[in-house]
Amino acid sequence: MKRARDSRGEKDRISSLSDHLIHLIMSFLTAQEAVRTCILSKRWKNLWTTLPFLDFDLSKFEYEGEFYDSEPEFGEPEPQINKCMRFRDFVSTTLLLRQASELHTFRLSCREMSSSPMYNIFVRSCILYAVKHSSQVLNINFSIDCPLSLGIFTCGSLVDVSLYCRTSVHKIKAIKLPCLRRLYLKETYINQDFIDKLFSGSPVLEFLHLENCGTEFSTLNSQSLKYLEIQCYCWVDTTDKRMELINTPNLLSFCYSICPYAMGHNMHLQMQNLTSASINSYLPYNFRSNILIGVSNVQNLNLSGEEIKALLENELSNCPEFSNLKDLSVDGLCLICHSNLLAYFLNHCPNLEELSLHHRDCFSPEKVHGNVELLKITPFKGKRLEKVEVKFVGAGKNFTRVMKYLQDITEESGAQINVTSLYDSYRGMDILEQDWQHV
Repeated sequence: MKRARDSRGEKDRISSLSDHLIHLIMSFLTAQEAVRTCILSKRWKNLWTTLPFLDFDLSKFEYEGEFYDSEPEFGEPEPQINKCMRFRDFVSTTLLLRQASELHTFRLSCREMSSSPMYNIFVRSCILYAVKHSSQVLNINFSIDCPLSLGIFTCGSLVDVSLYCRTSVHKIKAIKLPCLRRLYLKETYINQDFIDKLFSGSPVLEFLHLENCGTEFSTLNSQSLKYLEIQCYCWVDTTDKRMELINTPNLLSFCYSICPYAMGHNMHLQMQNLTSASINSYLPYNFRSNILIGVSNVQNLNLSGEEIKALLENELSNCPEFSNLKDLSVDGLCLICHSNLLAYFLNHCPNLEELSLHHRDCFSPEKVHGNVELLKITPFKGKRLEKVEVKFVGAGKNFTRVMKYLQDITEESGAQINVTSLYDSYRGMDILEQDWQHV
């Protein structure tokens, strides 16, 4: 960036911009980079002190102290500890010198910090600063266990909150977030009481993402929610609570990736306006649920191969009609072993226009050969299918068989079949790509 005038006497046009525009430019910088702009000219000297966007990222923090090529001597701090301490001091000093103006965005990322009372106090003070200065966007990313009752859930200015932290919110007494529209929680342990308070105290909440937050709740009710993403991977049955009901009548998009221990056997989805869904829940074969019924009105649907196998093999008699479905994607299904399941499902999608399949050969050769008799083709009756995209993963020995199957089930629709074959040895991990196109 130029100073006020360069050697040829040309005027620095950036410095002539309004504070508001310069702040927008500086919003793409980390806080450390923004502070460094004070040396550019007198015009820039104090601009950073009123910057409404603060991004503190330990991973990007440039530490100018000594890094040790060998083990540090006794009494000297480890390089990483030294960096964390310098980062803490920089953040604290920046907030101290900053003018008392409102914040728009406050981001703190310091997952490299160890858990200690000193760093706990530091993180708590940063959160308190953001809340007191009416931040609209709050993004906190740390690994230490730090209580989050610091006014986060009663801050009237917050619109967008992201918390990536290993802590519990079970003891939150009240939630009053009248402006909150987006909430992202990762590894933040929640329960039914928190869920109930969240939706009663967040009347305009539209987007909710829960990732590895535990499943200590059985019901989720919201009239305002439009986008819901739930991811939970726990392979040990550690809870008596399982999700039984998600009642979100105005939901538009639903992403559900969850282990069997987190889902109730009578799972019900009430999502009358849902248009898009992605389901990947690793269900056991003896598990019965109502997920397909709950998403039967969508226009776009993504299912894992395991989901198809588990749900359809147990729910063939209850498979609903997907009359609105136009775009279907199925990932990781063996078209040799489970061709009938796929054909059965397709015939419940009369208006399907695009189909995307990710075929994987079964790991056990005898399983493949033992199921060859399953290739009793049921032609797809839909007339609107235009395109089939297939990714073929495996040794390639079943490619011809799969192609024949696809041609047979799409014979009536005359759909174009585009195939990308990824040769995967599974042992050498070598991947070769080839393209076939059949019209």
